[in-house]
Amino acid sequence: MLEITREILTEIRSLEPFPEVAIKAMQIASREDAAPEELIEVIEVDAGLVGKVLKLCNSAYYGFQREIASIREAGNLLGVRTLVNLVTTFSSNRYFRDYGRSSSESRRTLWERSVATAMAARLVASLKHEVDADRAYTAGLLQNVGHVVLDRFLSSEQDEIRHEVAAGLPLLQAEKSVLGLHHAELGARLTMTWNLPPVLVNSIRYHHQPDYAQGDPALAGVMHLAETVTWAVGYGEGTGETTYGVSGSAVDMVGLNRQNFDVLKRLLQREITKAEELVAA
Repeated sequence: MLEITREILTEIRSLEPFPEVAIKAMQIASREDAAPEELIEVIEVDAGLVGKVLKLCNSAYYGFQREIASIREAGNLLGVRTLVNLVTTFSSNRYFRDYGRSSSESRRTLWERSVATAMAARLVASLKHEVDADRAYTAGLLQNVGHVVLDRFLSSEQDEIRHEVAAGLPLLQAEKSVLGLHHAELGARLTMTWNLPPVLVNSIRYHHQPDYAQGDPALAGVMHLAETVTWAVGYGEGTGETTYGVSGSAVDMVGLNRQNFDVLKRLLQREITKAEELVAA
């Protein structure tokens, strides 16, 4: 197991970086005094990204009454954090979908699940008003990036993990048993190499154990429950229920109950349908 862990951490250090424009955008958005002009200057250098952002701004998803013709206009209408979400979404699309040795089907599945989890995180954050919904979206989008590493490098080990789960071991424990660390720790190690804001790295690391989150436990709790909602609508490991278990403290932290959980499921299904252009990007 120790040898597998060393190999994984070596592979992480050798991976291609997350797109620089998205890293800069997230760093800008992490500041309280962030201005749209700063973000626009970063985005404008990537013509392909500008085109995708403008296309989505003019889609039915946002439903603006007039055509948005420039990234500056989009920034002023959407605000910094929503614009960052678009940039991060399209950038993560490149990272998830152009990832080498994994299959095109598994890459697409991971990508769709990441967008669904991001949308769920934004919805769950609406129950916990001190958690910024746009920050929750970004965190939800990246919280399972560790699965990308597993998908690319560790196909035989994933078979072992599935065998352990079939024998009754919870999925997170099965990952740790086979690999020496689980996907949340992998995601945190990877995003550290990207120089993401520490609060995002910490929340990714502890999104299955929000009690241990140091920077923003409420954000980690939102991320944890977002994954639960995502699994409940069928975006988990091919099932409608999570095998990670649900944190009672996250439920208490966010104020989730059966009624609003069912409402969140319906809203997420509606959001996913509405956002077909985003998922297909």
